[in-house]
Amino acid sequence: MMYTDHIRIDPAYRETLRACGLDHVEAVLTRVQGRVAAWSRTTDTLYVAGPAREPGFYLKRYYYSRWRKRVRGTFRGTFFGLHRGESEFRALCQMRALGIPAVRPVAYGCRRLGHFVTACFLITEEVPQAANLTSFANDVATGRRTVSGAQRRAMARQLADQLSEMHAAGFAHGQLFWRNVLVRIGPYGEPEFFFIDAQPPKRWQRLARNGSWWLSELAHVTASATPFTTRAERLRFVRHYFRVARLTPEIKDQIRAVARNARRWRRHESQRIKMSNLFDDWNRQLSLDVQGGPAAAPTPGGEP
Repeated sequence: MMYTDHIRIDPAYRETLRACGLDHVEAVLTRVQGRVAAWSRTTDTLYVAGPAREPGFYLKRYYYSRWRKRVRGTFRGTFFGLHRGESEFRALCQMRALGIPAVRPVAYGCRRLGHFVTACFLITEEVPQAANLTSFANDVATGRRTVSGAQRRAMARQLADQLSEMHAAGFAHGQLFWRNVLVRIGPYGEPEFFFIDAQPPKRWQRLARNGSWWLSELAHVTASATPFTTRAERLRFVRHYFRVARLTPEIKDQIRAVARNARRWRRHESQRIKMSNLFDDWNRQLSLDVQGGPAAAPTPGGEP
């Protein structure tokens, strides 16, 4: 059986990716230079600096090294449908087309053995000076970053508005945890949010939820927010999301449903937050060891 490679690059970024050495599959899959932004047994995310002073890129790679994983992938659409890299690329493009602030996808590709996917990847452009919301919140909680009460309220209002608009447009993110939301503070102190790692549920999955798919999305947000926010702040967020001054009985029922769903994710998010903190600490220490200077801020535009 023969290996075949495929890569699709946004023409506007072809020269820049060539300068970064990210313009063909072999180079992408074997790349080791850069800063590790995330890692697991089957995936990793590498930050690659851009040429000169241009923004860098995040290279997210999925590996299917064992036949069991390759065969399992066939039942998730990779054999005849889209692999993870292309699926996320299209989801991000759809979000941007709808006016939803998402990171810019610039390339995707895969390597196949026969028709089985053995590895695939997605490349996105960095959002300068941004950090994922979990890392940002942890910095605030530990005193590494200071946020005023007015800024906290502005952040809650802005994020609630953006989620409300996204759901009103009929788009389901699928993994709306804080680690998949980037935040940065603009030049005048205004918060800006960007979404990453969209995995929209399939149509049958949305139908199975009887039109209440957006409650699951709010449950993800709640599970991530609970360790860092007060109940009053979460209620204020809900009022902004629904755009009401007072909570109606119907909305209160929906809030209780969200809370029940969020409890299912409590242990999951607790572990992810713990690992995020460890990874951020590791990156800060690495910055000190390598540069011999002040510790770097949490991975900009990256993932825990």
